Amino acid sequence: MKNTITHSIRFLLALCILFTASQTAWGAAVKVDILFMNHGPMRPTVAKVKTLLHEYGEKVEADWYDVEQQAGKDFMQRNKIHGHIPLLISIDGQSEFDIEGRAVSFQGFPTGASPFKRVEGNWSLEDLKSLLDGKTK
Repeated sequence: MKNTITHSIRFLLALCILFTASQTAWGAAVKVDILFMNHGPMRPTVAKVKTLLHEYGEKVEADWYDVEQQAGKDFMQRNKIHGHIPLLISIDGQSEFDIEGRAVSFQGFPTGASPFKRVEGNWSLEDLKSLLDGKTK
């Protein structure tokens, strides 16, 4: 009887450990917050980012914040964001990364996609995909 109880306890402990390990490895989605201006010039970029994020399914949890809506204003205040920002992508709380030896900031239009150079960033959709590929594998 004592042997059966000991085996049962060991079995339950092993299941608990396995469950905890699987939750850590597979259960946490990459958190992506996107602050954006819902204006004509930004819409094609927003659509491309949405399409890219959709490819990751449940591996990526994306929240969108329109700067002109209350949720967007609240997001900006919570994160101490000021100024004219057409787009800001934050991944697990960060928007600046080292990608293949380059300092990349997911802010503004992607390189080459802006009608106004002063709001163009130093990132591309390929940079975003590369970063998300690494975080979701």
